[in-house]
Amino acid sequence: MNINAAFKLFDVRGAYPAEVDERLAFVMGKALTLLRRPHKVLVASDTRESSPMLKNFLKDGLSEGDAQVFDLYEAPVPQFYFTVATGNYDLGVMVTASHIDEAENGFKIVGPDGSPFDQGEILTLKNLALQIKNDSIVVPTTEAIRINSVDEYINSLENLVGRRKFISKICLDVTRSAVITPVMVLFSRLGVNFSLAKSNRSGNPLLLENQVDLAKAVSQNQADLGILWDSDGDRVVFLNHRGKMIPMAFVLAVLARDAISKNPGRQVAVDVRAGLVVRDLVEAAGGKLKVLPAWAQFIKFAMRENSNIVFGGETSGHFIFKDFYCLDDGILAALRFLKLWEEEKIEDLLNQLSKKYFELPETNFSCPSDKAPEILEKLSEFYRQKDFLVSVEDGLTVFGPDFKFNLRSSLTEPLLRLNLETGGENRAKEVVADLEKHLHEHV
Repeated sequence: MNINAAFKLFDVRGAYPAEVDERLAFVMGKALTLLRRPHKVLVASDTRESSPMLKNFLKDGLSEGDAQVFDLYEAPVPQFYFTVATGNYDLGVMVTASHIDEAENGFKIVGPDGSPFDQGEILTLKNLALQIKNDSIVVPTTEAIRINSVDEYINSLENLVGRRKFISKICLDVTRSAVITPVMVLFSRLGVNFSLAKSNRSGNPLLLENQVDLAKAVSQNQADLGILWDSDGDRVVFLNHRGKMIPMAFVLAVLARDAISKNPGRQVAVDVRAGLVVRDLVEAAGGKLKVLPAWAQFIKFAMRENSNIVFGGETSGHFIFKDFYCLDDGILAALRFLKLWEEEKIEDLLNQLSKKYFELPETNFSCPSDKAPEILEKLSEFYRQKDFLVSVEDGLTVFGPDFKFNLRSSLTEPLLRLNLETGGENRAKEVVADLEKHLHEHV
């Protein structure tokens, strides 16, 4: 257990068992009872091997107070959020490390309406955990009440999407994701013509190595579209009929334009990584962008506070829906994108956008976390001297004459993450080469 290392900005996660282990699960459960005094708590977990035991110790920690614990067992995090938001729970804790690989695990904590803890609450929880970290624990004995909300969750999604006949041929990668049960039931009920990729990969769906099996299946099955989720189902990625990832900025732009077309004059909240294509499509539809720091929680907070924000998203694959309890849901995003794919000939639009905008897949540069602020500051001065428009709202955002990029420090890993948009691939390579040259001078 390493409390200082495991507690992040908005959640708890780290290497298992060095940073996140059964003792931490118990301590955190007990700390939550001290912080919130909950009477009704929902717990759930993703598909990681370490998740069931962590959840058992978490339940014992929670039962140290007066809480009655309910267990959703293995479920995608959007279903977990939905169940907390609609089930009159005082608190919800999901055992998951999201898109991070199997070597890690962690916890996502939400309040009664499914909203995440803010930075202040996470810090308070951390301090409580530090105070009781040496409390004695025993082998888990708490009997939680098992529940199953998959039917209610599926019915809610179906009502939002509407019954229709999907004609596209779709290939899905759900093998190592907690979405498998609701996706199989929902897509079958909606009559989606789908096949399954044979895959044993998990983790970040943006990484090309995690798309290999789906890309192969898309080609073999001559599918029109491939869909891939992360381990807990709150992020989604799409591959075209050639097995190539559809740029996430394009997906975000299409979903944002659809939301504005139904709510003219309203706002779409995006993070600093969103490209020019998102701004252009939203404004063309009569909407406005609200740009926020990167991290889906900032969008959720803003959406709950500002009634003008009707949709939000990140190029990481998180899409947040005002009409679905202000939650990010990769399954709902997949269905809405699929619906637009068929109804509005989105493939033609994507082809047009690809001629005007080029988005480089998110690129990571190794960088010690303690050095990142100094490096970003030096880079900002370098680009200011070139008379480029520079913003340091979240990391470093640079608007050049024919490109826009955001370079920011990861909140979970010792990396600098680059999101770049230009007018073409060759120009992107030039911008990256220039950036790498100056990065190497300082790292």
